Amino acid sequence: AAIVTDTAGTPRDVLREHIHIDGMPLHIIDTAGLREASDEVERIGIERAWQEIEQADRVLFMVDGTTTDATEAAAIWPDFVSRLPPELPITVVRNKADVTGESLGLTEVNGHSLIRLSARTSAGVDELRDHLKQSMGFAGNMEGGFLARRRHLQALELAATHLQQGKAQLLGA
Repeated sequence: AAIVTDTAGTPRDVLREHIHIDGMPLHIIDTAGLREASDEVERIGIERAWQEIEQADRVLFMVDGTTTDATEAAAIWPDFVSRLPPELPITVVRNKADVTGESLGLTEVNGHSLIRLSARTSAGVDELRDHLKQSMGFAGNMEGGFLARRRHLQALELAATHLQQGKAQLLGA
């Protein structure tokens, strides 16, 4: 449900979009800005944003390349990064490479992916698509394979463990 009031700057909803990249389904979620809340409506939007982030398989951290030279998420927004689950992968997407003159493409910075691109010219967008396909484990020629969210895989691993324990108890009885 949308958060709508007469306060300027609302709604502060979580926006969802379902896309496909070469047959790979992705659920993209754009959240409210994450900062210290100045009012209750903003606080609710930020709370919803964090709920979505905690369920994410990857965070795309979009940065305006004209506002900072930093390339590491923790250097750009330390409070945000420190609150993320430690195993959650981060991709920093530095936009406006057409303005900054930065080299396009993918690099690794301290264990996080960094992609430089220009949304205006679409330069580097193919690299982002390829990175998402690779990092989310998608291969177009998967035979008998399937796609699953991280939490689904964790639930399957837990179920397998419980089944093995049950089998051991039955055989030992």
